[in-house]
Amino acid sequence: MSRETQNREEPCASCGGQLVRINPYEYQCSSCGRKYYVSGNRLHRVSVRLSAGKTILLCAIIAIVAGAAAVAGYQYYTGRMVASASRFSVVFRDFLMEVYEKPAPDISQADLEQMKYLKIERDGDYIFTYSFQDIYDYPDMDSYEKTLETVRVNGGKEDFSPTNVQYFTGLTRLELYTEAWQNYALPEDNVLRYIACADGLSKYGTPQFFTRVNRDTLEEVLILDAGKLEDFSFMEELKGIKGFLIEDAVLKDVDMFQGFDRLEQLVLYHVEMDEEKTYEQVRTLLSLPNLKRFAISGKTAWYITDEQWEELSKTFGDRVALVRE
Repeated sequence: MSRETQNREEPCASCGGQLVRINPYEYQCSSCGRKYYVSGNRLHRVSVRLSAGKTILLCAIIAIVAGAAAVAGYQYYTGRMVASASRFSVVFRDFLMEVYEKPAPDISQADLEQMKYLKIERDGDYIFTYSFQDIYDYPDMDSYEKTLETVRVNGGKEDFSPTNVQYFTGLTRLELYTEAWQNYALPEDNVLRYIACADGLSKYGTPQFFTRVNRDTLEEVLILDAGKLEDFSFMEELKGIKGFLIEDAVLKDVDMFQGFDRLEQLVLYHVEMDEEKTYEQVRTLLSLPNLKRFAISGKTAWYITDEQWEELSKTFGDRVALVRE
């Protein structure tokens, strides 16, 4: 059911009049002028603003009944509702109201901090998979999967704001499988240990996305379907990680891995490298001091001859598990 249809069937709470859509976020009663902040495709509806006439009348009544203190309190509360509700895009607001079972203005920062895992996908609808449990407290993925919940939200790109991720400050694991993930904004203060993202990465790189990573906590990064990424300036932010996977990138050199002294696992999946330089570049990567597993796949993997691979295995095999596919 479309948002227009849904709200034509729901009358104004004040006078019973018909609600008319003003924009994707706002409806107004055609009779009394009362305005509503409406959540798309959900039953929750939160009134956050009144028409000027209604506001004056209501304030007058409150002033008579409860005095100036009550008026001030009411104005503060409605102002808080407007600020709180408007921080979320339509899709995120619907997701959160489904999860917390209360109107968006009543969802506090403390509520959002409770979420430990979040995955966002796009398959017609936006698909949110989440958990309030920390995966790092569980012995294996099978047991952790029992804590996962999924919410589907219908909405277009104009109803979705990737910057809303910045409010989830308690996440330890974040997976973004939607278009233009480089436009997401991480929380300024976060404890993220794992970030996976796919699709939409331009060849110019995304240093802004990784600027807010917590170097003290971040351990693993996966960049899938990187779109022929060539600019690795963001790698400076990732030097403390232990695991790194990158797919569909162009590695002209491996200088970006200098300083990755804590890196234990490195996977290069269908990356492009200069055929004449591949052997020496891989040898340089295998020299990283804490590397324990290295995997390379795709056409580039076979730029390394069998003899060269055997030599690398003899030199580094005691310390690094080597995989070539």
